[in-house]
Amino acid sequence: MKTNNTIHFHWRLVQGGEDTMSTSTTQNDLGKAAWPDLGLQDVFCKTAEKLGIESVLVDLNYGKPDPTLLTTALALEVKSLGFIIAVRSGLLSPTLFTQQINTLSTITNRPIYLNVVAGHSPSEQKYYGDFLNHDERYERTDDFLNICTEFWKENGPVNVDGNYIKVKEGLLKTPYISDKSKRPFIFIGGGSQPAIDLTLKYGDCWMQLGDTPERIKEKVRPIISKGKSAGLRLSIICRPTHEQAMKLAYQLLENTKNLKNKQSDFISKTDSESIKYSQFLTKEEWPSPNLWTGIVKTIGPTAIAIVGSYNEVASKLMEYKNAGITHFILSGWPKAEEMERFGEYVIPLVREMEKQHELINMR
Repeated sequence: MKTNNTIHFHWRLVQGGEDTMSTSTTQNDLGKAAWPDLGLQDVFCKTAEKLGIESVLVDLNYGKPDPTLLTTALALEVKSLGFIIAVRSGLLSPTLFTQQINTLSTITNRPIYLNVVAGHSPSEQKYYGDFLNHDERYERTDDFLNICTEFWKENGPVNVDGNYIKVKEGLLKTPYISDKSKRPFIFIGGGSQPAIDLTLKYGDCWMQLGDTPERIKEKVRPIISKGKSAGLRLSIICRPTHEQAMKLAYQLLENTKNLKNKQSDFISKTDSESIKYSQFLTKEEWPSPNLWTGIVKTIGPTAIAIVGSYNEVASKLMEYKNAGITHFILSGWPKAEEMERFGEYVIPLVREMEKQHELINMR
């Protein structure tokens, strides 16, 4: 993996049923099932790999395929691309989950990342048989990660007497295989104190939803001071000129206005502090230069977007880097087309800006 001083770019995987050429709503936006589309997703992953995207996020909800199984199928088709597998504690035994991830590592021998979240929708958690509240889910996630971590240490039988999950004399004969690490890289998602605590205990990177660079700098200071990384979920709207990017942004707003009531209903039912905070940000359409909240109320909190020319977007990413952010999980509309544009035009600008910044610091 690259050094912590280099920005790491990740992108959300395109899902089956998404319109790859339209800036309008997709089947996934409307809550319809996203069947595996290995042809579409294979091309997407190979393109991401070619562009210098480090990994793709294979997310999890009731309308999408199982992320670990889908990752296994796609990982066999690319050479070096990493995969971020979404994880929620309580949906699977930590022993079995570790066994699955270890098996995946032996099959693919490539970077594996985990995006660990406690769940943001109590109603959806109940689909999976999970009836714990917000704080209880985080406490159970502590047990879950404790057990997984102990298995990855490979120091002998695992004994964890947790409040929610217990393992006695646990053994796994399938090892985690990687040339670069002894376990997956772990993102911990969430905006609450329990998410910070889990990052400090088990994680590598605290992953948050978008916010202004000024507020982000203050938020991540305690994490970075303890040697952890910090990351953001954002969307990208980039075009050759500022005017073209703005035109697309407001086109998206018009195309998604029919989703506003659906998103409002979701917000009223979530118990996620970070998702509720994203609604606070929408009080300002532009809370920071080139940072837009316009479609958060129609698409959701991950739609907080950097909008602008290629140079403006690259400069904004560097502003976040200077605030302490080194990992970005990004998306756009449509995902594949925006990723190609971002990879071809924005990433080279960021890398050049990083070089110039490094030269200045060496003087």
